[in-house]
Amino acid sequence: MQPIQQIRDLLREWSREVEVLPAAGGAVEELLRPDIEEHEERLWGTPEQVHELVWERLPAGERLDPDCPYRPTPPRYRRESHLFRYFVDGSVRSYFLGTVLEHDRDTPILYAQIGACALFREDDGTVHPHTLETRHLLLASQQHLSQQAWARLQSLCPSQLVELVDISPNQASAMDLRNRANGVARYQMRTLEAEIMRQLLPQLGDEWLIMDGSLMFEPILTTLQQYQSGVPPVLGVSKNFRKDPQFSVGRGPRAMRYSIYRLLAGLPHEHRTLAFSAYNGQVAFWYVRLRPQGAMDYPLMGVVKCEVVTPDKQPVDSRLLDELSCALVAERSASPHGRDRRWHAHLYPIYLAEQAIRSRFYSHEVVRQLMRWR
Repeated sequence: MQPIQQIRDLLREWSREVEVLPAAGGAVEELLRPDIEEHEERLWGTPEQVHELVWERLPAGERLDPDCPYRPTPPRYRRESHLFRYFVDGSVRSYFLGTVLEHDRDTPILYAQIGACALFREDDGTVHPHTLETRHLLLASQQHLSQQAWARLQSLCPSQLVELVDISPNQASAMDLRNRANGVARYQMRTLEAEIMRQLLPQLGDEWLIMDGSLMFEPILTTLQQYQSGVPPVLGVSKNFRKDPQFSVGRGPRAMRYSIYRLLAGLPHEHRTLAFSAYNGQVAFWYVRLRPQGAMDYPLMGVVKCEVVTPDKQPVDSRLLDELSCALVAERSASPHGRDRRWHAHLYPIYLAEQAIRSRFYSHEVVRQLMRWR
């Protein structure tokens, strides 16, 4: 029997013992807004608002110019240096199934499909899934149910097919439980991404792995902080990022202050910004312009945010950041134009990894037809 049928049957059995207010149509998809990564970074990302430390070591003889905080990064294609071999992305799709009522308590019930995929690229450019995992979650708040009702739900869940996840807040919180459930599902997705990344790290030598999204979130950050030899060969690339940080370049009377809009509006095509420190030296981040501004509707389009973790809390060699950025610029050649509103910042292998995950998910139609309480 398929996991979705198991979940449907256990919910029908459970509804004989608790009162249920079903969602209209059986299941309603929870649509995540396209800037969810930016929203999460604002809530749980680095606490620094002003980044004053340039977190890279310039080559001998070069001096920091506060008036031009950019470095050229012409594309370096894989025939010259096949630097990026692995691409990891995750995806989540969640559905609100209804509300369980028990006396004066109630909790939403959500079903979520999460997945993570590591894509491997051969020398000739062909790609194929190296690791692909999907899981099924049932989310509810234990605090908002009696012990008997929660224990009964636990006993009904087939652990080998579906994971029951508690969305109870750790402390008094005004956050809506449905919103919290979606956040918990995304955290579970990142945990799955971190597991795949952890498996791949021993296999990486001179090759690098690209992670879609920020490396500053747990449990990814903690995993990379434990890396023993230098900078872990993992590059985080974010299509959406915070728009409120400030940057200071240089010291003394020549120091220049940049808002992110000013910094990126002046960022030329196939260039990167200097790298800055975050999390008290644990992360170095910078921005790369993949596409010329003349082809974009907005100066911040065509720009990605890049991150590496620095376990030793030391600035990163500029030559390494240049090498990573040059290889990254070369990745922009193919684009899912018209298939995703973030096409201007997509890396095509990451897009393919996301599509591989979603091909394993149940479709909207299947979930809506099968996920019914009665």
